[in-house]
Amino acid sequence: MPTTKPSHDASRPSVASVPLSQRHRRTARAFNIGIVGAAAGIALVGLIPLPRSDGFVPAVQAIIATAHFITAVLLFAQYAAERSRALLLLAGGYLFTTLIVVAHTLTFPGAFTATGLLGAGQQTAAWLYLPWHVGVPAAALGYVLLRSQPTATAGSHTASAAVIARTVLVVVAAASVLTWAAIVAQDSLPTLVIDGGTFSSTATGLTVFPLVLSVLATGVLWPRRRSHLDEWLLVALVASVAETALVVFLGASRYTFPFYATRPLAVVTSCAVLVALLSEMMRLYVRLSTAVNALERERANKLMNLDVVVRSIAHEVKQPLMVITTCNAVIKNLLGKSKVDVDEVRVNLDDVTSASLRIGESVDSLRGLFKNPQEAEHLIDVNELARASLKTFRAELSDHGIAVSTELVGELPPVVGHEGQLRAVVVNIVQNAIDELAPLTGRARTLRIRTSAMQNSVSIRIEDSGGGIAPERLPTLFGAFTSTKAGGMGLGLSLCQMIVERHNGKLSVSSELGRGTTFEVTLPAERADAGDAPRIPAGSINAEA
Repeated sequence: MPTTKPSHDASRPSVASVPLSQRHRRTARAFNIGIVGAAAGIALVGLIPLPRSDGFVPAVQAIIATAHFITAVLLFAQYAAERSRALLLLAGGYLFTTLIVVAHTLTFPGAFTATGLLGAGQQTAAWLYLPWHVGVPAAALGYVLLRSQPTATAGSHTASAAVIARTVLVVVAAASVLTWAAIVAQDSLPTLVIDGGTFSSTATGLTVFPLVLSVLATGVLWPRRRSHLDEWLLVALVASVAETALVVFLGASRYTFPFYATRPLAVVTSCAVLVALLSEMMRLYVRLSTAVNALERERANKLMNLDVVVRSIAHEVKQPLMVITTCNAVIKNLLGKSKVDVDEVRVNLDDVTSASLRIGESVDSLRGLFKNPQEAEHLIDVNELARASLKTFRAELSDHGIAVSTELVGELPPVVGHEGQLRAVVVNIVQNAIDELAPLTGRARTLRIRTSAMQNSVSIRIEDSGGGIAPERLPTLFGAFTSTKAGGMGLGLSLCQMIVERHNGKLSVSSELGRGTTFEVTLPAERADAGDAPRIPAGSINAEA
């Protein structure tokens, strides 16, 4: 047995389920007021005879039939999406009206022949006018009553197509039978048209039935409307009430002012729901297009994030590998000498071991950065962090003749964080300083590292005597893929800033062309009781340190 759901399922992409908004209400209310005002104006003018125009009825009713047909097609499509019998009935009503309007146009006297096509007589079109104006109100009434009933979940495309095909066959058969009856039995039916243009009292009395049906459908739908489709179906019913009320209370006569003026009301009846469906389809299309674009951007962002992770790993692993390569070259040269300096070989082997361990730590640090920044947090001695970072570059500093001075505050309060990540920050900044100092000529190559304690924070300053950074580049220096070095990936400083911010700290930079650059990392201290701690005497690190 199929499961059931409410007829309006918000999870289904159907314009028939679009919730009613205040904007929809205001717009529809304006149309309803305009329809009532137009009907009142037509009634005030009265039955003023106008010249006969045989082309008026085919022209206007072609628009009406086309609008009804397109509405029926769209409603059938909505049924396929929602599998709601209420929508199926409403679609069938619009299709039925389409066929009757076509039949009425073909059989209208004077439109194509004197008595109409299909063997029609003077009474055929008048009798077809009644089912024409019954179709939409009856379908709307059934739509409202069926809408509250549960509906089966959507089945296969073939199943919905079969239901729609059966409905179309039934509607076509019903419209064909009524058209055939109006043509064949016109002599047996009461006379509705007198003298070709004037209608009998019987015609006025029969028109009461579609009027009552339109009023009933309007009254039932009014308090139950809850979707955009409901609101504009109400507009169609108000237009139907206005048109049939003019016929009943003003009288019916062809080629008078009401005869011509009420046809636009029929156009409103046919187009109201169509406009609602088309407007919401366009709105949903725009939303779908926006969602697709957002998904594409999200996909591109994920790919870029993946690229950032890969580049970050390469960036972090590059420095230890360079240390390993350099130390291996040094060890090879030492072993090639006649007298091997065992102590020097041991120092370089220690550096290789340290660099190897750093590769694993770098990967773990990046995993912590992109997955869980609070992983492996503990108390960190910033002074020891600075010393360990400088030790990594001992050989490189010596090769480039860079003099390093340190000013480290004694008894510095610890910070809480991920040691591997914070060391990566210092290492990246020091590496950038070395790259800046290496090609420097004409003045001393110096690197100074200072630590200090403030009231609630600890800072580490890294100063170099390099060429400096242009002022216009400073605002974007920490952006991803922004690099001051030729061939640089532009990830080091952006990752440094991310790491520092994850530790609730701040990374800042100041620079002066020709004088050098200073980076300062400020981190919250675990305790703030060492602000006046004594400063360790300035020291230096060189190749022999």
